[in-house]
Amino acid sequence: MSGPPKTPTHLRLVRGNPSKRPINKSEPQPTKGIPPTPKHFNKQEKYWFKVLGERLDSIGVLTVLDAMALELLVGAYIEWRRHRDVIEQEGESYKTTSADGSVMIRPHPQVAMMADAWKRICRMQAEFGMTPASRSKVNVNEAETLDPFAALLSKRED
Repeated sequence: MSGPPKTPTHLRLVRGNPSKRPINKSEPQPTKGIPPTPKHFNKQEKYWFKVLGERLDSIGVLTVLDAMALELLVGAYIEWRRHRDVIEQEGESYKTTSADGSVMIRPHPQVAMMADAWKRICRMQAEFGMTPASRSKVNVNEAETLDPFAALLSKRED
């Protein structure tokens, strides 16, 4: 598939629709909320799943169908953290001796694995709107930020 990835409908509605392409009115609307924590997670993974789930739910981004996407984000972060810990202990490079006796300095394999995990983290964060760049593309209407009760009171005062 060529071109940029398709923009989710809720983001197209918030940003506006400058291309005037039709919006799918029968798009599924999954239930909002925090999905259940995967049973196979260890203690650290459960912690991050819960923390990120609560943060994403508080801004209204998370649905129960997003469990796998959130699991991928948590998994990539835990992997990145593990590689980072190894690099902190062992360093970013190591010395090895070649067959002719010359000493070579090589990058630690964890550096490349950490970079790969970082790319996956960034991709998943953008999917959830967790980076400043991905949030900057969204404008929140003032009407959407008002509390419904406050809006009712302001109408009564007019």
